[in-house]
Amino acid sequence: MIRPDLDRLEQVLEQLQISCLRDSRGRLATRWQSYSLFFTLDGDGDVYAARTIYDRFFTVDDKPALRSVLDEWNRDTTGLKVYTATDDDGTVIIVSEATLHVGGGVTSDQFAATTTAWLGAARSFHLWLGQRLPLAGLPGEPP
Repeated sequence: MIRPDLDRLEQVLEQLQISCLRDSRGRLATRWQSYSLFFTLDGDGDVYAARTIYDRFFTVDDKPALRSVLDEWNRDTTGLKVYTATDDDGTVIIVSEATLHVGGGVTSDQFAATTTAWLGAARSFHLWLGQRLPLAGLPGEPP
């Protein structure tokens, strides 16, 4: 059993040939064409989390239609929770999040498999979202 840390996570991403960087908030970040994925471990190392911010921007008026689309995802899938967040300037964005309690330790294989699954889920959601948004009358492509 291991207690995951950001150095170990960096090794996993390196093995997957995924470049990453540590941001000023102590997260490991990966950048994709239309979204950024941030990995964190809480201060005690008990919770491992992945949060994705998608490069799609909406207005407050879009929120009802957007929530309907996101509710569909949340209802029909497990493991990746999606929601809206509103920036200080009123711009509405889409965020996805996954967490794993690791306080008792995990195996190296479990840690690597979880990381790989979260990377795949972020991509799957991005593709799914691009198909569903136009059906809801919202822009389907990121800027």
